Amino acid sequence: MTWLKTAVLFVSIMILSGCANKMGLRDEFDKSVKGYNRMLRWHEVENAGMTYLDKDLRDEFMRKAETLRNRGVTMTDFRILTSECLPEKKSGEVIAEFEYFILPSNKLKSLTYRQEWVYQDLLSSWKLKSGLPAFD
Repeated sequence: MTWLKTAVLFVSIMILSGCANKMGLRDEFDKSVKGYNRMLRWHEVENAGMTYLDKDLRDEFMRKAETLRNRGVTMTDFRILTSECLPEKKSGEVIAEFEYFILPSNKLKSLTYRQEWVYQDLLSSWKLKSGLPAFD
């Protein structure tokens, strides 16, 4: 009977730790998504790239960030339309919508931005695998 209680306790602990790990990945995913998009909104594009972008994509991202700055692109707001985190696949997808204008025009434009995220075990963090969209 003691062996059975030990086995049930062990299985319960394993199930709970698996759920806790998945919830931890989801929470970190949400924090990364919000942090990245908030940085874009507040004109911290370069910092967002250095913090959240996969290392292989940073150079191209930085070139696009400089182009945005030189063109006078001003982001006024963003909304997360959909967010899907798949902890078992260590991936996630986000669709965000940004409102922006390009000086000297004051016409407000809208852009849908699809973001692909992956969890990198070595860094213990979520990284973006998709670059900046074209703000036309």
